Amino acid sequence: MDIIAKLKELETLDKNSITIEEVKKAFTLICSLINEKKNIQECIKGKDLSILIHLKEIGSFFLTIQEGYAEYGIGTITNFDFSLTSNTDVMFKLLAGGLDPIEAFFSELFLIKGDLYYMIEFFQIMEFIIINYLKEKDSKVRLIIDSSSLKKLFDIYARGISVLEPIHIPLFFEILTAFSNNNAKAKKLIFEEDLIIQMNIVNVGKYFIRIVDKKFGWAIGEARNPNLRFEMGFKTSAEVIFETDPINAFMKGKIKVEAKENDMFKVLILKDLTDLLLGFLNL
Repeated sequence: MDIIAKLKELETLDKNSITIEEVKKAFTLICSLINEKKNIQECIKGKDLSILIHLKEIGSFFLTIQEGYAEYGIGTITNFDFSLTSNTDVMFKLLAGGLDPIEAFFSELFLIKGDLYYMIEFFQIMEFIIINYLKEKDSKVRLIIDSSSLKKLFDIYARGISVLEPIHIPLFFEILTAFSNNNAKAKKLIFEEDLIIQMNIVNVGKYFIRIVDKKFGWAIGEARNPNLRFEMGFKTSAEVIFETDPINAFMKGKIKVEAKENDMFKVLILKDLTDLLLGFLNL
């Protein structure tokens, strides 16, 4: 049986009877896959990662990817880029290719401490392995977002929103959508909302946000019968979308607003969701 088939077997194990030997076997398999496949070697080129992994039922392990080589060990290490805590069956599902890393992160199946930028680099490697090696033949892998999108968001906030370009608006909406539909606190915020917000950004485009049936979504174009309609310049849109300050922008006359009666302050749900996302990502 080859490495990939053995990795896929991990999902079938009884989560209540997983032993430390099976965990060691799982990490041996994933390290062997990384070290033997040329395409994965190209993916990890230049990456230097040290990850401390706490499996609640078993104990601590560490995984390092350095100079094009992956290896694991039992126990803890003092110098690591981030730590990841999860149930053993969740980790096995990730290693077997049955779990979207970002979806699991937003859903808090993983508890992450440390530098999230390095976490994203690890998730990018896992996504590459899942898409290219672990997916079922002829099946389509559906990721809620690509890890590279999240990495771009980190880059934007590291450099300052003055670097924003129109292409970053759909990027942010994609991330906010994935977060709002998977994070427990975000889902609680939108649970009883029924709202459509139209955003027309001068010389850029038209977008709308929709919260319907406990789901957050967005699209390009003109919404039918929105609760609120905003018109603003691109610079102001950065304040509204990325700095979460729509009311301040409105009070300064930077936004033209059309709103149904009693709906004006419903825009604050967008601020609350964005604040929650940025706090979750430590941005």
